[in-house]
Amino acid sequence: MPASGEPIVGREHIRRVLDDLIGKAPRFESKVQRSVIVGDIALLYTSFKATMRGPEGKTREVESRAIEILRRQADGSWKLIVSDPNGRQIERLRSAPLGETRQ
Repeated sequence: MPASGEPIVGREHIRRVLDDLIGKAPRFESKVQRSVIVGDIALLYTSFKATMRGPEGKTREVESRAIEILRRQADGSWKLIVSDPNGRQIERLRSAPLGETRQ
């Protein structure tokens, strides 16, 4: 999901977003903060830092939290099926009074 919060659906849309990201030469560090596994489904809460090329070629650092859902495959490996790299937004919404959202 881009920073706008708009869901990315379909291979071509995902490919365009990832091509843009790869063009920024990112370096990621991530850490799973919490995981919940029920059967063949896993919910991960992940914090990450990314360093990448920003506007005018300047290096910029981004820190955020992601929420990810994975499904266990027949061979025992895990496949990512849903990812929200803007998970920090959830915290801001959670802290808002009922019926309000904070930007």
